[in-house]
Amino acid sequence: MTESTTLTVRLDPAVKTRLDDVAEQMHRSKSDVAAEAIAEFVTVAESQIEAIKKGIVAADRGRLVSHEEVKAWAASLGPSEKRARPRAK
Repeated sequence: MTESTTLTVRLDPAVKTRLDDVAEQMHRSKSDVAAEAIAEFVTVAESQIEAIKKGIVAADRGRLVSHEEVKAWAASLGPSEKRARPRAK
């Protein structure tokens, strides 16, 4: 068995009800479902934080995409012409 620790959290009653329902449907404990959800959230948050840090470093080095380039790219996302995503210079 994997080593674990205990954490107490406060949940909105509606979220608790949803957790109860999901755990029951998955035939798993609420604790197991919550632990998996928290682990996934932390993984995603860590990835986002790392991407933000890299973006700040790139911006500090002047690697930016102009507002006009982004607007032109976004406008091209309709059903017809599609441009390639703009890249930092």
